[in-house]
Amino acid sequence: MVMKIGKYIQEGRAAETMTRRENVILAMKHQETLWIPNNITDCDIVLQQAVQERYEGRTEGRDEFGVEYEYNLEANGPVQKVGTRAVSCVEEWKKEIVFPNVEDRDWEALAARDTAGWDRENKFSIVQLFNGMFERAHLMMGFEDVLCALLEDPEIMEDWFREFTDYRLRLIRQIGKYYKPDAIMVFDDYSAKESMMMSLSTWRELIKPQLKRMVDTAHEMGMFYILHCCGFMRPMIEDFIELGVDAVHPVQISNHPEELKAKYGRDLCFCGGFNNVEILDREDVTPEESREEIRRVFQKVAPGGSFVAWKPFFCKHPRIFFEELKPLVTEKMREYGAEIPPELR
Repeated sequence: MVMKIGKYIQEGRAAETMTRRENVILAMKHQETLWIPNNITDCDIVLQQAVQERYEGRTEGRDEFGVEYEYNLEANGPVQKVGTRAVSCVEEWKKEIVFPNVEDRDWEALAARDTAGWDRENKFSIVQLFNGMFERAHLMMGFEDVLCALLEDPEIMEDWFREFTDYRLRLIRQIGKYYKPDAIMVFDDYSAKESMMMSLSTWRELIKPQLKRMVDTAHEMGMFYILHCCGFMRPMIEDFIELGVDAVHPVQISNHPEELKAKYGRDLCFCGGFNNVEILDREDVTPEESREEIRRVFQKVAPGGSFVAWKPFFCKHPRIFFEELKPLVTEKMREYGAEIPPELR
């Protein structure tokens, strides 16, 4: 993958100026950054909605695969409607699933709409894709049935993962052609908090080959590949590196992110590393607890670059995130001529 970085492209020459986008690119290339980049002020992020892969309303609706959703106040978003499923049983998925026609829509208009507010010069642009191959499988066919099929009918699941990936490759190519982001960020949770939801050998046999195809296609289109995988991703880290994944998110606390960063920081960018579930997202978390956790990550995970401070979505004290980040970054940003956003002034 060729990725030009404008103002300091000459090898061996120190940067005189640096944009926030260029600084994030350094992290994605597993290099030392000039200051700690973050997802809020340094990135433009949009969920692709050219293909309605998830209902995004606040009542009830369906996605283009036929999955029914209802808005959940506790989750602050749409979740699959209880008691519904789009496929009668795993064995029938080929007869009952129709993949969306990716090409049959006005991509130029949709991309223009979704990227209208992007600052391509100063901010790193990301298109997000929810519901990867494993998540989409259990959305369509039922969680228990899919887990059983991974063991009892691996050939059926292998066919599903391959054909879903065929569809996703068409989508990734359209995104690369029309949205032209710096990166795509694909969400696919293979793990619970402390363990994977399948054996590592099953993941390697059935999912890993298709993930490789997606990473390669993103790179061919000039995009970095960011993989979101909640929970315990540690057993797969070396596989991610082998596949060419550029960055992982959210690197939750069960993975011991400071250890992973120390060992693999030259091969993989780490986005996050915060203990969001037990601390930052907790309803009764105190400002002092939040501050201590944010400082821990900035002190133990951020050094050395190859890191993006990715604020957890449900963080109860977001102001503290910027209070702790500000003294660590603003001097360097001024030194290299980067625009300082309002959150850090």
